[in-house]
Amino acid sequence: MNLDLSRRGFLIGTTALAATMGLGVGAAQTASGKLSVWKFGGTPAEVEAWPAANDRFAATYPDIELDYSFFNGQIRRQKILAGFQTNRLADVVIAFGQDIPEFAGFGLIQPLDDLAADGQIEDWQTRLVPEILASGVHEGKLYGMPTYVDMATFLAIDMDALAEAGFDRPPASWSELREYAKAMTKPGRPGIAFPATTAPVDINIFEGIAYANGGRVFDEETDTVLLNEKGMVDALQLYADLIADGSTPPGTSMTETNFRDTAQLFGQGRAAMWIGLSWLNTPWPVPAELNWEGAPFPRPDTVSGSFPPVAAIMDGSALLMVSSRTRNPEAAMAYIDFWTQTEQLNTWGGNPEIARVPAGKEAWSSPALAEVWPNWIKSYNEGNFFAGAEPMPRFIGVSAVESALATAIQQVVLGQKTPQEALDAANEAAQAQIDLLRG
Repeated sequence: MNLDLSRRGFLIGTTALAATMGLGVGAAQTASGKLSVWKFGGTPAEVEAWPAANDRFAATYPDIELDYSFFNGQIRRQKILAGFQTNRLADVVIAFGQDIPEFAGFGLIQPLDDLAADGQIEDWQTRLVPEILASGVHEGKLYGMPTYVDMATFLAIDMDALAEAGFDRPPASWSELREYAKAMTKPGRPGIAFPATTAPVDINIFEGIAYANGGRVFDEETDTVLLNEKGMVDALQLYADLIADGSTPPGTSMTETNFRDTAQLFGQGRAAMWIGLSWLNTPWPVPAELNWEGAPFPRPDTVSGSFPPVAAIMDGSALLMVSSRTRNPEAAMAYIDFWTQTEQLNTWGGNPEIARVPAGKEAWSSPALAEVWPNWIKSYNEGNFFAGAEPMPRFIGVSAVESALATAIQQVVLGQKTPQEALDAANEAAQAQIDLLRG
């Protein structure tokens, strides 16, 4: 069975998937021995909550000796590849859904359905949101167990600045965004800020804008890089226009800092709007006096790309995967099964973490989550939250393509090249890398 994760098939539920797996529950209760786990990235609340959950795991499985390590999320690909090459890769790696095709293609990870006990994945399905569980599927096999997803792209808005500029609702189109940003700009406080470093998160933020404009970074059917197609070029032109309008922070602040720092500009009242992922400013302290709201990023006035526009792109940054080099698959599956339990999944139900889109079904009934994201809960209960969403780009070679895209974004933001020039060069460089990978 082949679940299509590149188009609308991403939203297919996992019932049919489980029917092909013949898996089961509870076989790992006797697991013992050493288990190494590498986790990459996470919000401050998540970074604190994970070790606390590990203590619960140790109490549940006293015969498993857990060796847990945490690393910055931006080094994950290099760290995991190096660990694989030196035969020192952890038994379980907790990384991004975007990584799965490359990791699976290079033989770094193995399908969970080859390891799970009889009925186990059907048991997981009872507790996980189908659309999010499907984000761990690649070529019909479940490689990663998601705990949440992030979605792109969203806009944080200072509602007092919005009203001061004479507006009573968030901007709905790109032209309105430019109008709002100019009107909300005043000395010492630009109307809008966005991150434009080479960090993967910054690239994903831009990709969400471009995909809503019918752009794509790659065509898997033809192995063709599409960075310089019109949907992508026009999205990057929006960045250039916001800068040319005088609505963004001066100098190189958006290219020399990361998404946390541009988020801080907004949180400190030094930018009236901020472009980010679905969590926006929730991972960091925000002054109580800041009256802000989050909204979906405005849509293009006219879609110019050649692909269907998407409502959002999404990916999890904490999917549990089993290394192909593991010496203790039973303990590895015990650890993953532990994270499919409601107590752990409720970590993202608002206590303590409100920044993520939770994978656990019960988390969507949490009053704490509803207090922060009432529109999320309403849309989820109506069955609309994931409608029109697609995965963030995920294919073998995505690292090379996104690296070239990051360079192009920086060149445009720094005024070195036009969007078309920058993306033409990026497309050529990325295509050369893809051609090498594909032989």
